[in-house]
Amino acid sequence: MIHPRLNARTQRQTHVTTGAAPRLLALLAMCLTFASPALAADTKPNDGAKAATDGAEQAPSPLLDENGNPFPPARPKPVDINAEIAATRFAELAMADALMEIELGELVKRSGESQAVKDLGHRMVTNHTAMRLILTKASAESGAPLPTALSAEQTAVLQRLSALAAADLDREYLWEQSLRQPRSIALYRWQYENCDDKKIKQFAVGTLPIIVVHARVCDEVHRKINATEIAVQEKRAAAERKVEQERKLAEAQAAVDANAKKSSRKFKK
Repeated sequence: MIHPRLNARTQRQTHVTTGAAPRLLALLAMCLTFASPALAADTKPNDGAKAATDGAEQAPSPLLDENGNPFPPARPKPVDINAEIAATRFAELAMADALMEIELGELVKRSGESQAVKDLGHRMVTNHTAMRLILTKASAESGAPLPTALSAEQTAVLQRLSALAAADLDREYLWEQSLRQPRSIALYRWQYENCDDKKIKQFAVGTLPIIVVHARVCDEVHRKINATEIAVQEKRAAAERKVEQERKLAEAQAAVDANAKKSSRKFKK
């Protein structure tokens, strides 16, 4: 027979042990979580966390060069335009371009660093000043409303370039010209061949050769001043083409594999 006092003591110990066990286990689990992040990370997320992870878009991998370094941001490319416009609209755009080229040319003449860029700016100011006068006379009979000042967009570009140091101004001016010249050639070429206004067509025919020379000279100076960045941009473009080709090949292979699985299932049936 167990002594009543001993039995009461045993019951109290059993009660303490049984009540403390859950608390001890919880404390132990907490210690393991903080002491071993790997163990905590190894646990499976709940359904809500998994859904959030699956729904998140993964950022594309950065485009790397042959040395594993990320390429600088891609430069804008010339925008394709619809050059099939009325003679009056062409006159507006040609005058806006002339005004902008004069302002840009004056800026690099005044604040540029390279003599080649300064000389190019001087050429652009001289030629576009003459073009402005000729276009004004050619448009007098047609009544085309020609602009007399820069647009808000042109003003923003001019202000951005004006804030640059001399060497940076040279580089950015030439990048800007790499966008402007293809557009000008497209506009003038269409009017050269299709303009239905005699005076405006005469202006386009006489000016297109000058615009083509501008484009050639701008490109020559651009490739001299910005040779390093042009090479990097060309490598970036080649890397982008390679990534796109690999993506298309992977999609084609996935389609082939999917068709093969479908054929296999039909054959088994």
